[in-house]
Amino acid sequence: MHFNNRFRWGLVASLLAGLLACTNNDIDPNAGTSGATPSKGSADFSRYVAIGNSLTAGYADGGLYRESQLNSYPNILAGQFKTVGGGDFIQPLFSEAQANGSGYIKLVQVPDTANPATLLSAIKQVAPGAIRETNSQGNALFTKFSGTNQNLGVPGIKMADLLTIGYGSPAGNPYFERLLPDVDSARSTTYFQYVSNNLAGATFFSCWLGNNDALSYATTGGVTPLTASALFSTNYTAMMNKLTEGGRKGVVIGVPNVTITPYFRTITLSTINRVIKLLSPATPDLPALAIQASDAPQGARASTPTDLFLLSMILNQTELTKFGRTDVGTKVGRYAIDLTNPLPTQYVLDAGEVATLNTRVAEFNTILKTQADAKGLAYVDPNTFLSQIASANGLSQNGITYSSAFLVGGVFSMDGIHLTPAGYALVSNEIIKSINAKYGSTIPQVNPASYHRVLLQQ
Repeated sequence: MHFNNRFRWGLVASLLAGLLACTNNDIDPNAGTSGATPSKGSADFSRYVAIGNSLTAGYADGGLYRESQLNSYPNILAGQFKTVGGGDFIQPLFSEAQANGSGYIKLVQVPDTANPATLLSAIKQVAPGAIRETNSQGNALFTKFSGTNQNLGVPGIKMADLLTIGYGSPAGNPYFERLLPDVDSARSTTYFQYVSNNLAGATFFSCWLGNNDALSYATTGGVTPLTASALFSTNYTAMMNKLTEGGRKGVVIGVPNVTITPYFRTITLSTINRVIKLLSPATPDLPALAIQASDAPQGARASTPTDLFLLSMILNQTELTKFGRTDVGTKVGRYAIDLTNPLPTQYVLDAGEVATLNTRVAEFNTILKTQADAKGLAYVDPNTFLSQIASANGLSQNGITYSSAFLVGGVFSMDGIHLTPAGYALVSNEIIKSINAKYGSTIPQVNPASYHRVLLQQ
């Protein structure tokens, strides 16, 4: 995934202002806490295990790599748990020799806004650094990790996948396949069984599952079906029963409203018009786009401000070069301009799909919260925090304002969905607040200013 040179500047020029401020600050990581002596309350943090998906694994910038893993929220939490008797926390890190992991998007220089030519190479895709082979589908398989593991986060996993046999096979999820022994018996291991196998001696857990059951629908413009609430509930109930065996305590995190992320909020009609003018300066501004829409009687209509254009439309090298052409799409009328040749649904989450998504996410979160309450667990509603991040004023802490703006907001990484190290630190604090409130502990928070926002690499 990378930007086409012709229109990188059209997308990122206005978004890179102030980037030089996005570096680490040496501030006490326990700043902002109440100052109380750390105590564990009624919980036991001596062996912590994290269950979840990409956010749990530390996925960022479109990939999973060593630096992102080290800044995962479970690793941040484990560091704070040590102040109240927590033990070491083992993650399935990529080695230093394979630190690039699956490959990721990185910013290699701060562009000179007075010289647009420097922007053309500002964002690049790092070559994967830990691929051992490709499977029969042509997908990368990563170098294996073996041994004890306490961060069980698997990028891409859904609640619907927890009991799927073969999910860790070479034809399944490569991030899960990486964690399993390379023998046929292991390849039939379900994620539920993998979690069960790694709970020995665990005294506390976090569980952040369910995001991808909504996200995959949203990022494909409604093409990938949402997980049925009944299946979601059945699998989650099984997981909660396992995690709370013997009275084990933990924290559950709800499903975020994914449409507040830059992936859905960066590309507007104004942005599209600016980029098109870079390609064809004489092109007049389009008042709307012709889009495929689930809520249109004829399957297509003019776009409105409540329809969300996806960041993938810009990340695709050639998509915007098709606008107005008659030899692409349906080839009946001008592409993305005439209703007879609309922009395909995979590039837009229309208003009807947004409503469907929001309804299902609410159902998912009711299931999660009900289970957490029934089991006596701490619960975090991420949307309370994320709504503040997405508000007009953002969230200000220690002189820094965090927002949901792409690149410069400091919270979301360069894939527009996953978090920066500072974003993971902010989430960690929300989790710590919930744990302290539920179990009477006084675990200190971290200072997000001590963590990178946009990661600049030379």
